[in-house]
Amino acid sequence: ACAYKFAPDRAETRVKDITIQVGRTGALTPVAELEPVFLAGTTVKRATLHNAEEIARKDVRVGDAVLVEKAGEIIPAVVAVLVGQRPPGSEPYVFPRHCPVCQTAAVRGEGEVVWRCPNPLCPEKIRRRIEHFTSKGAMDIEGLGEEMVALLLEKGLIRTTPDIYRLKVGDLLPLKKSG
Repeated sequence: ACAYKFAPDRAETRVKDITIQVGRTGALTPVAELEPVFLAGTTVKRATLHNAEEIARKDVRVGDAVLVEKAGEIIPAVVAVLVGQRPPGSEPYVFPRHCPVCQTAAVRGEGEVVWRCPNPLCPEKIRRRIEHFTSKGAMDIEGLGEEMVALLLEKGLIRTTPDIYRLKVGDLLPLKKSG
């Protein structure tokens, strides 16, 4: 039996896949796609794996049984691999050396652990920068969340942050915000 099994702030689940999230600074962050598990009041389907070195140190693999906990009771993170439950034939995860969105070769600065997409025109970096700019912690533009930013980019109504200020009511009226 696992020593963590009954801890309310940790739960056991399985890694279905490892995907790479591209942030506004180009940071390539690995994310464990999990079998859903109830943890600290919510159903968790994804958990951060932090960076390539952390995946290698913990030897996290697709198919692994893992323990997850919420760091600071907010962000789910994989804290341990239950190696004794590893499926036979599993392979170590190979961190990608290219941005999964624009395919630009990833770079890592000397002494850094984070791999980054250096392409300033990477569509995902642009989307994340605009989302950050419009977020509550920055400009706090009401009604301009992730979904609306994605829609405006998809429709070609914005390409950069300053484009937000060029939008007209007539540009927005035909858009239907779901939800």
